[in-house]
Amino acid sequence: MINYIVIGICILLLVAVIYVSAKPINMGIEARRNLKNNIVNEDQDEFDDANDSVRENTISKISEEVIKLRKLKDEGALTQEEYEKAKKKLLD
Repeated sequence: MINYIVIGICILLLVAVIYVSAKPINMGIEARRNLKNNIVNEDQDEFDDANDSVRENTISKISEEVIKLRKLKDEGALTQEEYEKAKKKLLD
C-alpha cells in the first residue's frame, strides 16, 4: 500500500514540475523564434538599402548620360532623331 502512495506522490510531483516549467520553456522557444525573425528582417533591410543605393547610382548615371546627349544635340553633333533614339535607348 505504501508503495502505491509513494508512486502516486512521485507522479504528482512530476506533473507539478512539468506544469511549472512549461511556461519558461515556451517563452525561451518564442524568444528564439523572434530572434531569428529579427535577423532575417535586418538582412532584408540591408539588402533593400543596397538595392536603393544601386538604383540611385543607376538613375544618376542615366541622367548624366541624358545631359551629355542634350549637350551634343545643342552643339549640333547629334540630330533630333539621333538624340531621341539614344535617349530612348538609355531610358529603356
